[in-house]
Amino acid sequence: MSDFLFKQLYLRSSIGIAVVSPKDGTLLQSNPALCQMFGYAEEDLLNINYLDLVYPEDKTNNDHSVILNDLLAEPGTALEKERRFLRKDGDIIWVAQHIFLIYQENSSEPYVLISELTDITDRKLAEQKIQEDEQLYNLITKNTPDMISFGDPDGTLHYVSPSVELLLGYSAQEMIGTKRPEYYHVDDALEMIEQGKIYSDTDVFTRRARHKDGHYLWIESSSQVVRDEQGTVKQILTIGRDITQRKKYEDMLAKAQHLAKMGSWEWDMTKSRLTVSREMRNIFGFLEDESNHSYFDYRRVFACIDPDDFIRLERLVHQSMENGTNGEATVRIHSADGELKFLDAHWEVITDEEGRLLQISGIAQDVTERQRMEEQLRESEQNYRLISENSMDFISRNAADGSFTYLYASPICQTMFGYAPEEMYGTRGIDYIHPEDRIKLTSYLSNCMEGKKLEPVILRFICKDGTCIWTETTLRYIYSETCGNQELVCVTRDIGERTRHFEEIQKLSNEYALILNSVSEGIFGMNLEGNTMFINPAAITMLGFDPTEWGNSKFHAIHQTWLDNESFTGIQKTLLPSRSNNLTIEDREGVFWRQDGSSFLVRYRMTPLFDGDERIGAVVVFRDITEEKEIVRAKESAEEADRAKSEFLAIMSHELRTPMNGIIGMADLLSGTELDEEQSYYTQIINKSGEALLHILNEVLDFSKIEAGMMTLELQMVDLHEVIQNVCELFYPKVKEKGLLLTSELSPELPAVIMTDGARLRQILVNLVGNAVKFTETGEISISVMLEASEASGNLIVKFIVKDTGLGIPVSSQGLLFQSFSQLHPSINRKYGGTGLGLAISKKLAELLGGSIGVNSCEDEGSEFYFTVEVSLPKEEWDQKVTVNASTDVVRNDKSAVKELTAGEYGPMSILIAEDHPVNQQLMQAYLKKRGYVPDLALNGEEAVRAVLSNHYDLVFMDIQMPIMDGIEATGIIREKLGLTPIIIAATAFARDEDKMMCLSAGMQDFISKPISIKELDRVLREWSAQIRLGEHH
Repeated sequence: MSDFLFKQLYLRSSIGIAVVSPKDGTLLQSNPALCQMFGYAEEDLLNINYLDLVYPEDKTNNDHSVILNDLLAEPGTALEKERRFLRKDGDIIWVAQHIFLIYQENSSEPYVLISELTDITDRKLAEQKIQEDEQLYNLITKNTPDMISFGDPDGTLHYVSPSVELLLGYSAQEMIGTKRPEYYHVDDALEMIEQGKIYSDTDVFTRRARHKDGHYLWIESSSQVVRDEQGTVKQILTIGRDITQRKKYEDMLAKAQHLAKMGSWEWDMTKSRLTVSREMRNIFGFLEDESNHSYFDYRRVFACIDPDDFIRLERLVHQSMENGTNGEATVRIHSADGELKFLDAHWEVITDEEGRLLQISGIAQDVTERQRMEEQLRESEQNYRLISENSMDFISRNAADGSFTYLYASPICQTMFGYAPEEMYGTRGIDYIHPEDRIKLTSYLSNCMEGKKLEPVILRFICKDGTCIWTETTLRYIYSETCGNQELVCVTRDIGERTRHFEEIQKLSNEYALILNSVSEGIFGMNLEGNTMFINPAAITMLGFDPTEWGNSKFHAIHQTWLDNESFTGIQKTLLPSRSNNLTIEDREGVFWRQDGSSFLVRYRMTPLFDGDERIGAVVVFRDITEEKEIVRAKESAEEADRAKSEFLAIMSHELRTPMNGIIGMADLLSGTELDEEQSYYTQIINKSGEALLHILNEVLDFSKIEAGMMTLELQMVDLHEVIQNVCELFYPKVKEKGLLLTSELSPELPAVIMTDGARLRQILVNLVGNAVKFTETGEISISVMLEASEASGNLIVKFIVKDTGLGIPVSSQGLLFQSFSQLHPSINRKYGGTGLGLAISKKLAELLGGSIGVNSCEDEGSEFYFTVEVSLPKEEWDQKVTVNASTDVVRNDKSAVKELTAGEYGPMSILIAEDHPVNQQLMQAYLKKRGYVPDLALNGEEAVRAVLSNHYDLVFMDIQMPIMDGIEATGIIREKLGLTPIIIAATAFARDEDKMMCLSAGMQDFISKPISIKELDRVLREWSAQIRLGEHH
């Protein structure tokens, strides 16, 4: 049992145990605690000399022999040693050794040497720290300017630091053994007799100490009480400081120090009585109760303390009472007048010699203002963080160490310079500055630390990518007297853009000076009194000034009269009011006078001139428009003639189309009757001649509109396949008649629908294909469409090619093709006819559509005409054709009659013709009669309105120009009365796009131009009869 017990003690002991051979010091056994202490496994320690683990400096020669001899000399004794050992990982540890011998039974020969080892590293380090602290303390006491002393509670001095001789003139030896009050002013010495006045753990005393030569110094002293285990004061450590100089200022501000708002209190625990000072009453708002100044009902005080804070305060005071320790707390109170205040309370627990609680004394300071300031400071710090972390300027704190070391860097440095804030912490700020600017920064730092107020410094900052940017840095030096910290707060702004702008401004300034001296306009500036401040050479020349004497001129002398010849009377009627109301006078005309007394017409502009927010005058820019006036008059005459021409063209278009309507219409009707061969031949000639005349008329009018700049585009969704198909269908009869082949091909890359002016695109194709058919006798004509290019804007360039096998065009004549009224040869003109405007119009239209037109041709080998247009892709699908619901409510005349419908080729419809021209009346009636309809007739707009309101009509053909009431006004009345019924078709000789838009805007649903063709009339009847049958307009 004993063996098992000893083994367990050996194995579980927290002390390292080494079993060593007494002969040579070899380790025979080591317990787990020893292995853990040195970091070895047990097998690693066996059979090694344990002295090999001793730190080399702590070894001695024959160490083992000396130990063994000492133990053998006094059997039964043990040796105690403290020395350093080396662990396996190289760490040094302090070890306390308890070494003894175990002898063989009944023998004087030692059996084994036992060494018990305890790790005392922590203790040694603590002792070393204490020793260092003692050395530091001795250094401080010997060199500090403050007086440090130790003494008994009764004031007897046992130690005084050497600095007392410099301060009070006494040597330290003179003062040891004397009483502290002996060296103070009589009044202060008497006060020190009072309880708690000679020393205090919490109070700082300010008293007058007498110098050896007799004068007094103000000394501020604080004490630290040293108590024994029973709490008895054994010694007092006192530190005194000369505050004579400071006291002078404190005395000057004594009245102002009332703001300390500090009161004292004592709570006698034996009598359960609270005593408070007058300032304490003031803090709580109980000054009115002066009958009992000292004693106070503690319940009144407790009632003022915030309930939550009272629970915490009560707990802290109880802890002080139980532990005999001092305490402090910050609490909220509500004074008698209801004001919320914050108090800092400090208290001391006083006990008797047996440790029984006698009283708690303390002070309380009103720190409400401090709390508010601290709150404001916290808010300020938070705002500072928000500003520094979100400012576009780089904000940093740098050490005033000459290297400008970064202590803080705001996050914007990542964006501005490429460095993360953590990369900049602790690095030398000077290294980020361009080498050529570092001397400038060093000088700036020196001036800043000397307290000089400096303007921002311009430096080049090296970014992480190696580039440099111009920066403007403002520095502020901060010094803390309490902790001695010296820092620089820096705000750095990227002024690269501003620098570039400044350089540009300088460049522009030079350029403006050059412009001012070079422009042909006269420019001069004047102050608020009308005196000329500056003037450019052009103005000097126009006004006839002497270049050396212009500064004496007055604006009154320049601007003397007005255009109406009224005399100039000064600022009452002049340009000068613009100086007083900040207005800019632009593009006015007036009369300026030269130095020689002559005058000239000018157009001028006056702009107020400011210096910051202060108005200092005005700048006048003018030019001589005497000759320009003549040019303007000529231009106005030309424009008037152009307007007359446009009006003439519009009237002529109407007047020519009206008889043409009769000629072509009657010829169409005649061709539909039974004619002999000769009569049929004459009718064809009339038809062809009329169509040729109409084509010439259209070309002349189109060309006139283009030349006058009146041609506008109407962008719409266009189906390319439909356009090409319509053009081919148009020329199919002629192509078939001549035995030609007409083909078309569209590239598969093309979109099905594009945005362009479909009518103008069709007009170009009709012109080109028409010419190809006209000048090709045999062979074929092809139309090709392909995608030429895609632009960055998303638009497309589409190319159209019309190729024929006709006459071809000599290269020498191709330059004439697209000129107005050009003909290649009179013989060709006589044979094929034409105005020579078709290609000129096509060229203008192609350019309007954002493209161009050209030709490749050789004589007798045919021609290839091509043109391009710029188109866009539609954003929406084809708009569905909007139809009007049959249930639309309309206003009806109760007396309206239902007219009997006539069943024609396109179904039963009642039709009204509103037309004032007899030929057009007959033509329309004849056309409709051939289709099986008997229309009614109205001779003007007024009759048309009466007819529609009295009868039911499905379809109305409305002329625009009619006597008494025109078609636009009549349509408006009908729409107002009956809504969207009946269907109204505009029929007019005005064929311009703007005419068509005017008709549609007035409420008409369709438009046909005169001369009216059977084909166009059939289109109208076919389209609108279908909707009438569906009941959409009933």
